[in-house]
Amino acid sequence: MTNLLNFPVTSPYSKYRITVYWLVTVFLVFELFYGALWDFNLLNKGYVYSILNHLGYPLYLAAILAIGKIAAAVVILIPGLWLLKEWAYAGVVILFIGGFLSHVIVGDGFGQFIWSLLFGIMALVSWKLNYQSDKVKSILIK
Repeated sequence: MTNLLNFPVTSPYSKYRITVYWLVTVFLVFELFYGALWDFNLLNKGYVYSILNHLGYPLYLAAILAIGKIAAAVVILIPGLWLLKEWAYAGVVILFIGGFLSHVIVGDGFGQFIWSLLFGIMALVSWKLNYQSDKVKSILIK
């Protein structure tokens, strides 16, 4: 069933799902862009380098992470590109869960690792609520 503009009529559940998806996704994409600015050392100069040093990672990893964050954020926002979205979400989840585990392994406190964990969960929620993710599953299963 469609309305006058040939858009499918959506149930209240579907409208709620789309609204929550966009709220979570916009916040996640903002964090990815904002985090890339930190990784490129444009904001709060030296902070990311001190964290990488504390965790035992090389400093050039900051630039690699920044480029990956920007690429993932762009792909997540662009309509279509279903398979690339799956890869972007996978990369973002690995990024944040890896950050969480890195802080836990070196013995950092709750305040150091909670944000990585929350953004990792947020990426999973965005992926799950993505109304296009069902299309990717149907393409891959065939």
